[in-house]
Amino acid sequence: MTDTLREAVRYFWAERRHDEVRRSPVGSDVSSVARFAAVRHPWDRLTESVIDALVERGVDRSWIQVGPDATLPGAYGLSGSAWDLVVRKDGIPLAAATFTQLGGQPGSINNINNRIRELTASAFSVRQHVSQEPDSFQPCLGLFFVLEETDRMNAPTRRPGERGAERSGPSQKQRLSETFGQFYSDGLYDVISYVSATGGEDPSLEEPNPDMSIEGFIKGFAKRTLSHVADTSPPQMRSDLAEVPPHLYRYREVLQSAQGAKKDYSMDRIPIEEGGQAAVFRAVHKRSGIKVAFKRRLSQRENASARMRREVEISQLLNSHLNFMPILDFEHAHKWFIMPLAEATAEEQHEKLRKTEQLRDLVNCVGSVLAEAHRQGWMHRDIKPSNILLLDGRWTLADWGVVRRPLGQTTKIGRTGHFIGTEGFAAPELFIKPHDDATPASDIYSLGRVIAWALTGEMPQTNIDLLPPPGPWRNIVKGATQHEPERRPQDIEQLLRFIEREFSEPEEPPTERAPALLAAANAGDSNAADSFLELITDHPDDYELYIHVLPQLSLEFAAQSMSRNPRPAISLMRAMAALVNGDGANLVQFGEAACAVTWLHGVAANAARRNEWDLLDEAIRAMCQWDGTWDQWSPQDAIRSWLRTLRGDVANIVAPALRDHPGSARHFAMLVDDRTVNHSIRQAIRAATEQQR
Repeated sequence: MTDTLREAVRYFWAERRHDEVRRSPVGSDVSSVARFAAVRHPWDRLTESVIDALVERGVDRSWIQVGPDATLPGAYGLSGSAWDLVVRKDGIPLAAATFTQLGGQPGSINNINNRIRELTASAFSVRQHVSQEPDSFQPCLGLFFVLEETDRMNAPTRRPGERGAERSGPSQKQRLSETFGQFYSDGLYDVISYVSATGGEDPSLEEPNPDMSIEGFIKGFAKRTLSHVADTSPPQMRSDLAEVPPHLYRYREVLQSAQGAKKDYSMDRIPIEEGGQAAVFRAVHKRSGIKVAFKRRLSQRENASARMRREVEISQLLNSHLNFMPILDFEHAHKWFIMPLAEATAEEQHEKLRKTEQLRDLVNCVGSVLAEAHRQGWMHRDIKPSNILLLDGRWTLADWGVVRRPLGQTTKIGRTGHFIGTEGFAAPELFIKPHDDATPASDIYSLGRVIAWALTGEMPQTNIDLLPPPGPWRNIVKGATQHEPERRPQDIEQLLRFIEREFSEPEEPPTERAPALLAAANAGDSNAADSFLELITDHPDDYELYIHVLPQLSLEFAAQSMSRNPRPAISLMRAMAALVNGDGANLVQFGEAACAVTWLHGVAANAARRNEWDLLDEAIRAMCQWDGTWDQWSPQDAIRSWLRTLRGDVANIVAPALRDHPGSARHFAMLVDDRTVNHSIRQAIRAATEQQR
């Protein structure tokens, strides 16, 4: 049925612009447009196609109202607002949609502001009515917008201050897309379809914003409508929706009598936990005496309501899972819900989680429920110790308020802002595109950070690596928290296999693993080169690896691997610098120092050629530290010749390093009066020599 709807939209403007064809008698020689068109208004055809598509997805046709009956109550005592389609069951408005269009003719463009005001006012009136009436139901609101595709709609607009033909602002088409995105963010509309179509014999159809597609509109509108049916069902229907799983038998009286009535519970006055969005109270189910947790949202804004609604929605999918913190009862306007009273959070069990057996149990439990959520397209996006709760001796994952629905079912793109999750635990991609870029690998990153927290006792900081001591967990955390999502395990099954492998294979000493990797790397195996440098980076205090083994790696292959792995490469340079005086057990020999300086100079030179400024800065500073400490003549000739060639950005990075390491800079004093050398480098060397005097 969605294909039929797409065709109705595609021919919408063709019909509108060919009235004379539409009036042609049946059977006459007419165009394809006329054959598709009928006597009725094109909105009638589009409305019928939308209804058919919704019915196909499970919405009962008898619930759907159009025409004069399609109204919703408004705020401020106003009469009901008119909508093109309303879904109503047992007198309760579950959902409503408005269909509107904007032509590409000159006069139509002037109506954009008026059209936006009308759409805003209609939705705002309904939302305000709900906020003013505590017992009223929050219906799903949909917007279906059809734009006529013309050159005028795609032309740039004039920004403030621009004159004449100067135009660099967004087109009207882009402006509408941005406005509808704001509708999502402000909670005015739950689902939006924004499409554009041309006129003519063979019209085209475009969906300017993939998050506002026809398919997504139908899926989202139907899903929200049907979920609202469950929300408004009487108690006996709620209890029939799913059998009580065995692990929830102790709460079956709460589940079976659930009716969304606050009077069924007595709760403490002081919350046991309070955050920015909600507070949790100890409570008792009056009829059974069962102790529960009462979670109440603090804000009346749509954003807070949406978070609680998402938690209720995913509970209908995962309540039967052993490691999901279940929802036992909820209020239909999503102001509160009931869940079991947990024994503890992972934060409170921190000391126990330092033990491998305990930590693996937590990871397996959280991984199990995440695997099921991911299988159905849902991403948690806020995994952290306080959201992992111990219930009846097993770990459960709670607080799904910022969960991302499956693609195409998300209702308000951007409502949760430009960052999702908790800083330090959230994956880097959730800072950029938390909706589009959220994948199972995002949740795996957060779970890796939880492991790191458990073993180090430190709260992770954003964009700063946090790794446990060398051993299986270090390798697991490092793999799970790679900054690039594609380098992490791509699903929970891969992560658990990785963990099993790390703990089942006896760990070979790094000095025994390194030679084979080194040989393969020097033979051109890029994966071996990456593994070799990763092995050395993981053992920053191993003098043997850094001083005797690392410099044997070909600079060509080292440079390529460092380009692929810039962050570990920088850590490698810093660890090399830290070993300048040995490691306590090993004293630096002059030959070792010369070798280290030569290799670091090679890394710096390669980084300069590749414009890798951060690596160049770290490598040149490590080189200067070794050179300043050990003053080895053999590598200084090559460094001196290299310094003569430096210009531009490279010189601007090298000069401050020389200035900060005067002991090394003085070794190149003969360059002070060489006018072929960059001025900044000569100044840094001159300052070092004058400081010595």
